[in-house]
Amino acid sequence: MSRSTLSKVLASRRLPHRFLASQLRRPTGRFGRWVMARALNDGNAELIDAALDALELGGSDRLLDVGFGGGRALREAARRTEGALFGVDFSPDMVLAGHRALRDLCAAGRLSLLTADVASLPLRDGVVDAVVTTNTIYFWPDLPAALAELHRVLAPGGRVAFGYTGREKMERFEAVTQHGFTTFRPEDLEGPLGEAGFSEVRTIALDGAVTEGDFVTVARPGEG
Repeated sequence: MSRSTLSKVLASRRLPHRFLASQLRRPTGRFGRWVMARALNDGNAELIDAALDALELGGSDRLLDVGFGGGRALREAARRTEGALFGVDFSPDMVLAGHRALRDLCAAGRLSLLTADVASLPLRDGVVDAVVTTNTIYFWPDLPAALAELHRVLAPGGRVAFGYTGREKMERFEAVTQHGFTTFRPEDLEGPLGEAGFSEVRTIALDGAVTEGDFVTVARPGEG
């Protein structure tokens, strides 16, 4: 998080910190649909691109974006793969906004948007080749259950990429993140991924002007 639109929202003294935390967790109402959707697209742009780069999308890869927010990752993924796209978000308002912002992809039959919890995905086993999720894991109340679901929906040979801001960087925004965030260091995610049956787990430390202190952790579903 940098001096982007998202950081300006986080640093705002005009908005209550608890309200901002709740909007980051589950954007809701007019503020969520218009302010947070744009802020998430802008503030997460470089992290989203880094996570998609790590997935090495191409050909007919089918992708799921968990917690798609403003929809930037889905829009970019549509340029990288010809496969089907799925977006899941915990917020009905983000799904509503997504149908408007991404109406062309939905109308073309390339994109399906669903309201759902990551721990109970309304998708069949092995339906996607890649999963991306950016700045969402802080809000997952049951990380093992969520990782088990991601493992279930990934096809053999698939891959998942988690983009997130590390604990030390998050501490700069403690006034907001103290309200319902679980912060992570890479090892806090890598261990549970292995326990959930993922393999080839690795973490990329980012060092861009915006993304310094951010990470992308990548893994593949294990066999059996």
